[in-house]
Amino acid sequence: MDTPHIKSIDDQMNVQTHIFDMLSVIITKHIADAVFIMEEVNDEFIYKYVNQSALDIVNKSADQILGKSLSEVMDGLGQKLSGLYRHAQKIDSDFRYRDLILKDGNSFYYETNLTSLEDHLSKQRYMIAVVRDVTDEENEKNKLRNLHEHYQSIIQHNLDAILTLSDRGVITSVNQAAIKTFSAQSDQLIDQTITALFPAGAAFNAVNCIQKAVTEGPHELHFVPAETADGTAIVVHAKFIPIIVQDQPKGVFLIVRDATDEQETKEKMDFLYFHDRLTGLYNRQAFSSHIDKLSELTSDTHSILCLNLDHFKKLNNTLGFNAGDELLKKVAGRLRSILAGKDALYRLNADEFVYLLHHTTPVESKEFADRVLSLFQEPFTINSQEYFVSASIGISIFPLDGIQSEVLINRAAQALHIVKNNGSPGVGFYHDEMTQAFPNRMIMETHLRRAVELNELTLHYQPQVDLQNGEITSVEALLRWNNRKFGAVPPSEFIPIAEENGLIHSIGAWVIDQACLQLKTWALQGIKQIRIAVNISPKQFTQTDFDQVIMNALKKYQIDPRLLEIEITESAMSNMNTTLIMLKKLKKIGVKISVDDFGTGYSSLNYLRLFPIDILKIDQSFVREIQSECKDAAITKTIIHLAHSLGLEVVAEGVEEIEQVSFLRNEQCQKGQGYFFSKPLPSEEMEKKLLDIV
Repeated sequence: MDTPHIKSIDDQMNVQTHIFDMLSVIITKHIADAVFIMEEVNDEFIYKYVNQSALDIVNKSADQILGKSLSEVMDGLGQKLSGLYRHAQKIDSDFRYRDLILKDGNSFYYETNLTSLEDHLSKQRYMIAVVRDVTDEENEKNKLRNLHEHYQSIIQHNLDAILTLSDRGVITSVNQAAIKTFSAQSDQLIDQTITALFPAGAAFNAVNCIQKAVTEGPHELHFVPAETADGTAIVVHAKFIPIIVQDQPKGVFLIVRDATDEQETKEKMDFLYFHDRLTGLYNRQAFSSHIDKLSELTSDTHSILCLNLDHFKKLNNTLGFNAGDELLKKVAGRLRSILAGKDALYRLNADEFVYLLHHTTPVESKEFADRVLSLFQEPFTINSQEYFVSASIGISIFPLDGIQSEVLINRAAQALHIVKNNGSPGVGFYHDEMTQAFPNRMIMETHLRRAVELNELTLHYQPQVDLQNGEITSVEALLRWNNRKFGAVPPSEFIPIAEENGLIHSIGAWVIDQACLQLKTWALQGIKQIRIAVNISPKQFTQTDFDQVIMNALKKYQIDPRLLEIEITESAMSNMNTTLIMLKKLKKIGVKISVDDFGTGYSSLNYLRLFPIDILKIDQSFVREIQSECKDAAITKTIIHLAHSLGLEVVAEGVEEIEQVSFLRNEQCQKGQGYFFSKPLPSEEMEKKLLDIV
């Protein structure tokens, strides 16, 4: 490119003046960029013209610049700028560069365009520098650069494998986690199709997800089988995220997380959820799940055999918990030994086992049951001692006797109950007449539905007496039903009916309400700081809003939560996770929590360790025999000492004799409850008793 020439005009002497005047008007009025025009004199660049924008940039006046050299005006930058100007003179085109200038603590970016000119007549050389403020542009570039680096950081340093795919599933880039997850170098993955990472079935699903991600939005797959470059099988979670550029899909991000360990953990959790921890057999949850699936798959007949050990409770109390557990494991081993591959064996609770026999007739199930009972002809060796144990079996048939797990278990249990009443061991089938075991059961259920409405339900109160000083600081509320047709109906008859038909929830709420009302009534009469314990049904305890029922009653009567005690049985705590959640809610409210009939259930010590319990109630079966049975006395002592070591209060139930009181007092049991002190009393009589004490 030729260096631009200034054409001559008539007045050669005024050529420079004319040009400068003309440029001054144009530059001053029409150009916002800073313009510097310099003349080269004796190897120095002398400022000949600057516009106002140029003065603003260097923060100087025209007098401070015009006629001065570059080195004088620009101080320390003069040498650097001179070098750039010399370079611009050597090339045949404009020279452009950018630099950063700090001014008043702020950063400014400027772009300078240098143009070298030569006067054709005088051979005088000039340098024109046009400077533009590009701070906004550079800042925007920096933002984009930072965003890109952030984006790359998220991708490259992500713990999950991230692979960029085309809309056809071709891998275009991978991060370090992908290299680690799939045990491959990036060049082994890039340009491969996604199908190389998954076996056939999973690959089809992955390709399908890519298409769905592009057309519908993000998709994901869980616990998908995949393969590393060296052929190792792994399991992953995979998310397919569309890459959208200007509202158009341009590919897919595949985000992969190795879930191999997670799946193993899930399998272990599933095993624990569906298996009994003591014996390793299936549990009640598994039985319900299997019966539900059975209903969906087949209408063939299947047999449910409910087996119960005879007198196990007594044996367990005599031998102790550890020996009882050992016996249950040995029983489970024998029962499993005759199990066919297509059938299943379950342990539902302490000594209740269930067989599910597929595709069997009643005759075949009876033959199998007899074979099961023959297993008990040989003794069980526990702690080097032989014990003979017998069993009874009740049988129900799917779908003839029901299709729901609870119905089938209950009906097999009804048959089992009849067998036991007739004298164990033996085998019995459920039949419809068993539902008439209580002739007026349906009528009783109808009456029970209106019991609250007709004021037939009442609460009686049995005091819990301090064994050291004889004071009464708590009572247990016991539900009574006096029906116009049946008279006084025992709780053992109407509570199971209420539990079966769901009435237990409304009746239980009524009991809690009445207990709080009683506390309010006593407080108004000067009877304060008396705690009422309320029995809670296992079914009632599983209500998701059970804590709200209690909260509402406490607020309604303005009762101190510490004066209400919630009694639960160990059977209510069979689902440990659900139980723990509800117990924590109750403790947050502030009520006391006690375990009724302690020592009769399974894994009682586990409950003490895990659950926020305040009070243990020793079952009356231990208390009754503490003077005649050394082992019952030893168990009672152990429970009391264990509770004390955990900071728990102990209440002994079924206290009927002075010798029992003396024993319990000597062992530092805090309270006793039973007919020795008082039978359960109507509210008026209990009120009088408490007022006499006050």
